[in-house]
Amino acid sequence: MIPALTPLPMEAAQKFWKDKVMLSPGQYAKLSEEAKLKAFAVSGMARGDELSTVFTSLQRALDDGIPFADFRKDCEKIFERRGWTGKAAWRVDNIFRTNIQTAYNVGRYKEMQAVKKTRPFWQYSAVNDSRTRPAHLAMNGRVFPADHPVWDTWYPPNGFRCRCGVVTLSRREVERDGLLVETDDPTHSLVEPVDPDTGKRLPARTLMPDPGFAYHPGKTVWDGVVDSAVKPGIWRDMPDLPGPPDYRRRSLANVRPDDIADFDAGMLLPAGQTDDFYQREFISRYGEEKGVTDAAGEPVILSLRALMADKAAKTWKFNKPGHGESIGIIEDLLTEPYEIWLLPQKNAGGGIRLTRRYVGFWKTEDKKRIGGLAVFESSGGVWQGVTQFLPKRREDWDLRYVEKHRRGILLWPKK
Repeated sequence: MIPALTPLPMEAAQKFWKDKVMLSPGQYAKLSEEAKLKAFAVSGMARGDELSTVFTSLQRALDDGIPFADFRKDCEKIFERRGWTGKAAWRVDNIFRTNIQTAYNVGRYKEMQAVKKTRPFWQYSAVNDSRTRPAHLAMNGRVFPADHPVWDTWYPPNGFRCRCGVVTLSRREVERDGLLVETDDPTHSLVEPVDPDTGKRLPARTLMPDPGFAYHPGKTVWDGVVDSAVKPGIWRDMPDLPGPPDYRRRSLANVRPDDIADFDAGMLLPAGQTDDFYQREFISRYGEEKGVTDAAGEPVILSLRALMADKAAKTWKFNKPGHGESIGIIEDLLTEPYEIWLLPQKNAGGGIRLTRRYVGFWKTEDKKRIGGLAVFESSGGVWQGVTQFLPKRREDWDLRYVEKHRRGILLWPKK
């Protein structure tokens, strides 16, 4: 008999949800399955008030435990406009149950990790009724070590509206109930699930989650999609992302002064100054931290700590090219950039994060020519500093490096 799933302490699920980025369906579709965990979209619904309403109502479900009926009532007019009533009402149920179940299972993974030493075995729990999918049914009751690679494929949810879960077990519980702890990964094997209503065997099929769900959402979020300050490493852009040609954007070499915001090189600070000088200049403008809303309407925290090279030793990176000089224009390049790109990145440990990348120009002091270009990044809503800073070199622009960084989903300009 499978033990009943206990209610999840809400904090982990709430944090997972609050960190999501709202995207249009087209933007969302271009992300990898792992990166989609950090985003939120509804098919047929562009970013705006409607998407915000749905997102906020789902947030209420996590914060206050509102039932599906209240969620449907919150968004009733939106769903009616889209014709998601009658036979099409399954879409509303799908939005609610898939998102809430994902949030709960992601949160539960964090709780399960915390007790892994005393409860080192995990048991797959399907609901085991007439609505349980055959492949999910074939996993029901199976026990594997908590760190077994099978969970990288089978940690739920394993499909839209999936109701499966995972139960933690102690060694004593496994021995008491005579449970078999499997060591081989059954994924891709042929199975004949038993129909829970009739007891008859169903036709053989390959054991796999539903398409698009063969990954571990809990591990991706808590072990993967992380703040780089918590899990260091070199973050690299995921391959094969769309770029400027996909959005009919010109090359940077063809940008003209009239194409960019009206701020200039006179706003830059002098190079080669002391750390104390740059700290004072940063604090005089932004304090230790300042919240800024970027051109796409997303919040970004400007933090002095982002300019630390070593937080333990309290050493700074002000004298890396462009870091100290750009302090005077950080806020301007976030609120009036040339472009903002949203892109998934991965590190050597398999961690994934969603990053916003800002490409911005300024003019010469006479405002007749392009004076320079900077690329900033933010991750987890926190400004990450200067990626590249390019003044003119020998009267020619060297933009090849920056062109490689114009990848992902174009969030700004909105056209």
